[in-house]
Amino acid sequence: MMAGIISDDDAQYALEMVKAICAEVGPGLPGSAQERQRAGMIRAELESHLGAANVTVEEFSLAPGAWLGTFRVSAVLMLAGALLNLSMGSVAGVPAWLTAALALALAVVAPLPLVLEFLMNHEVVDPLFKKGRSVNVIGTLRKPGAKEVKRLLMLSGHHDSAWENTWISLLGYGFYGTIPTIFIGFAVLAAASAIQLVGVIAGDAGIARFGTLGWVMLAYPIVPAIIVAIFFVRGRKNGGTVPGAADNLSASALAVAMCRFLVKNPSSIPGDTEIWFISFGSEEAGLRGSRRYVERHLEELKRLDARLLNFETVAHPEIGILTSDVNGVKNSPEMVASVVAAAERAGVPYKVEAPFFGTGNDSGPFSRAGLKAATLLPFKMPQQIVAFYHQKRDRPEVLTIEPLLNVLKLALEWVRSGGE
Repeated sequence: MMAGIISDDDAQYALEMVKAICAEVGPGLPGSAQERQRAGMIRAELESHLGAANVTVEEFSLAPGAWLGTFRVSAVLMLAGALLNLSMGSVAGVPAWLTAALALALAVVAPLPLVLEFLMNHEVVDPLFKKGRSVNVIGTLRKPGAKEVKRLLMLSGHHDSAWENTWISLLGYGFYGTIPTIFIGFAVLAAASAIQLVGVIAGDAGIARFGTLGWVMLAYPIVPAIIVAIFFVRGRKNGGTVPGAADNLSASALAVAMCRFLVKNPSSIPGDTEIWFISFGSEEAGLRGSRRYVERHLEELKRLDARLLNFETVAHPEIGILTSDVNGVKNSPEMVASVVAAAERAGVPYKVEAPFFGTGNDSGPFSRAGLKAATLLPFKMPQQIVAFYHQKRDRPEVLTIEPLLNVLKLALEWVRSGGE
């Protein structure tokens, strides 16, 4: 039987699926009822192609607000440290050295929640936040008649949507000054508090005053850093305000579209290979769905020589093939090479790149566990960040057929080669 060819119809199928979920459910924040409804629609589509027996849903627990909540935690610690710095020597009955020492301690501690949880993806403040439930949806396919499975290929996206980023929406390109401002604030507070403490211990009032925050440092960066961090996101009620058409229903819909195509064209499936189509939950809460999945299935994934090709924000014709994830976790060079080879065979535009600072995708937990994984990011920066990323404007209208089709072409070549 001649192998099938991916067409505009397959990309249009994915686009119509995104439109349907946005129209019928709308935004779906991690852990929300709406996120579960979005997962339910994806499950129904997979079942229509694979049969209910070949689709599973795995629940997991998480603290949905913890990952981005670290901005507020760090901001409160910074505020407390700044107030202690300002009050040095003016609180009756409290020694100046103690106030200065506490200010320095808080200045040092303040960035840790943000660095450890938001940037490095360690769940350090989760016990402080309300718990919730989310789901991963998994469809399974192998070639009819195949008996022995020697390799597992996974195609994935995530079905939850993001909280609205306040500062992208309000500032546009000015957003790029917000994160640096927060970390400048941390550094200035720590330096000032250290100088203040040295002055107090040395008995030098001039040095102590030099280390005490004044109006200039309060005007920038301390007060702006606190405001930026506290109000970093908005739209926390119910399913939120961001439809998440590009980020990342586009990816989950493409995983289903690949399932639909391969069911119709089983000759494209290597004989000794099983394919899983996965839509992860709660990626926007710090990759919680993919983390829980790896934790639960690690031994099985290792045994089956599993390889994950993750799709993320499919909105630009040129496909970024990411060499690393979660701020420095290297993706398997073998995996990256296999994806590049697939892109060459498919004849689609691509570039191999390291992700920008702060990026985390669902391939990250797989790569961190030593599994073969990589993410495709067909997304143009900084233009599309300002245009719709984590904003109300992330609606189906931002999607076009060409990026969807290019990812499908690449994914098909990757599957046909068995991930080689």
